[in-house]
Amino acid sequence: MELVKAKYFAFFFMLVLFTSGFSLNANNDGGILPTADAQVKSNGNKIFFCENNPIAKQDYNKSHMTPQDYMSKCKERTEGFSWGSRIYVLLWAPGFNADDKRLDELGGDATGSNGLIQINTREGTSTIAQKNSCNKFIETGIDHGLFYGSIKLSGYRTTINDNGLINYGGNRCESSQGTLDDGVLRAEAKQDGAITMSFQYTDDKSDTMFKTATHTWRIAELFFDAEEYEMSDKGKLTMSDLDSLKYPFDKRTAFPIHIYSDTDQAGVMIDAFWKANYRGTPQMKGEYPVNVSFIDPSNRESTSNSNLFGGVDGSRVEIKAVPGDNIYAEYFDYTLPAVAPDGKRYSTEDKLKITTIAKIVEVKSLPLAIEIVEVKDDSHTKQFAFTKYTSNGEYLVSVWWNQWDWWTNQPSSQADNTLNISIVEGLSEKPVSDVSYTLNVSSNGNSLINQESIYDGDDAFNVSLTDTDLIEVVFSNMGEVDESLKFKFKIDSDSNSN
Repeated sequence: MELVKAKYFAFFFMLVLFTSGFSLNANNDGGILPTADAQVKSNGNKIFFCENNPIAKQDYNKSHMTPQDYMSKCKERTEGFSWGSRIYVLLWAPGFNADDKRLDELGGDATGSNGLIQINTREGTSTIAQKNSCNKFIETGIDHGLFYGSIKLSGYRTTINDNGLINYGGNRCESSQGTLDDGVLRAEAKQDGAITMSFQYTDDKSDTMFKTATHTWRIAELFFDAEEYEMSDKGKLTMSDLDSLKYPFDKRTAFPIHIYSDTDQAGVMIDAFWKANYRGTPQMKGEYPVNVSFIDPSNRESTSNSNLFGGVDGSRVEIKAVPGDNIYAEYFDYTLPAVAPDGKRYSTEDKLKITTIAKIVEVKSLPLAIEIVEVKDDSHTKQFAFTKYTSNGEYLVSVWWNQWDWWTNQPSSQADNTLNISIVEGLSEKPVSDVSYTLNVSSNGNSLINQESIYDGDDAFNVSLTDTDLIEVVFSNMGEVDESLKFKFKIDSDSNSN
C-alpha cells in the first residue's frame, strides 16, 4: 500500500510541474521527489505571485511538506494590488538546490551567478544585493528547490488622511525580522502602474526572467450594516479602503470619520483603525469598523472613543438621535484611482468626500424581501426580490439572484450567478419599457459591470460572486430621474449554494 501511495504522489507531482510550464533539470532516482542537478541552472524556473501567504510557520521546513504542498496553497494573482499589499512569492529554481542537507538561499548575488532578485516600479527599485544584511529568498524545505520570499508596495511621500498624516514610502530591502516575518524587498508605488520582479539566474544578464503584477488605488466605501436602526440597536459603520494601509497589516494609522444626526448636526469625529477580516485574504482588503450607539438627546452629549489600534471591537461612538432622524457619516478619501469605474479621472492631489446614511425609526420596516418574482428559467420557481423606489415614486426597481442562500438571505458565492432586474411604474406597478439606465456592479470596490442599458422586460446579467465579501449594485441615469439607487449584498464565501 505504501508503495502505491508513493508512485501515485510522484506521478501527481510531476504532472503538476509539467502542466505548470516547468522544464525540469533534474535526475530522478526512483524516489518520490526528483533530485535537482545543482550544476545546471537553466530557465526551468517559475515565479508564482500569491495574494495569500502559502507558508504557515508551523509547516515551514517540515518533513511532511513537499514543494507541491506549498504551490497548491498559493492563490495566484497578478492584479488588484495596492500599497499596503504584500505579494507573496514562490520561486521554483531546482538548479539552486546546491546543498541537499541544508536550507539554501538565493537572490543576493550582484553577478547573478548565484541568483540576483530585484523589483521595479515606475517610482523606484530595490535589490537584495544592495547590502549584505538583506533578507534573501529561502528554500521552503531541505532539498526542495522551491524558494520563498515576499515583496511590498510602500507608497510614496504624500498626505493620506484629514489628520495630515504623511506616508513616507521608500525603496529598500528588508533586513530585520527575517524573510518569513518581514519579507525581502519593498518599492514605492503611486496611483497605478505595475511592479515587476526580475530573477537573473546566471552571470549573463540576458538570462533573466520576469513576473509582473498591476497595482491601483480605489475609491473608498463607507457603509452602515443596516439601513434602519431602532434607538436600542447597536450599529456598525465600516470604512473600506485597501489604499489606506501604509504597510501590510497596518493597525497604527488612524483615519477620521465624521458622524452626525439631524438632531446633533455637529456630531463627533472618530478615528477608525484597520482590523483584520479573516474571511478571504486579510491583506487584500482594508476594513475600518466603528461601533455606533444611539442616545436620547436629554441624557448626555454625543461622545466618541477612538480605540487605539482598533482594540478588540474597533472604535466606538455614541450619537444623539431621535426616531425620524437620519444618521450621516462622512470620510475624505485621499488615495483615488487615476481612472474611476465611472470614467472620472483623479490626480494624486485630489480628495473625495465619501458619505453614507442610515435612519432611526420607531419600529423597523419589514424585510425588503417583500415581492415574489418568477425566475425566467424553471430551475428556480420563485425568488425573493429586493426592491427600492426612486425618490419621486416614478419607478419601482427590483433585483434578485438566480442562486440564493436562503439561510443568509444573500446571493450564493459562485462564478455563474445571475443578477435579474425588473423595473415597473412606482404607483401602479405596471410594466414599463424603453427606460434607459446605467448599471454599475462592483465587487469589493472593483468594477464588474459598468454599462448603459435600455430596459425592455426583465434584464439579466451574469456576475461572478467568487472571492468577494461585498457586491454593490448601483442604478443611475434612470429615465429622467437624476439620482442613484444602491443595493448592497454581503457574500458569505463559506456558505453552500441552495
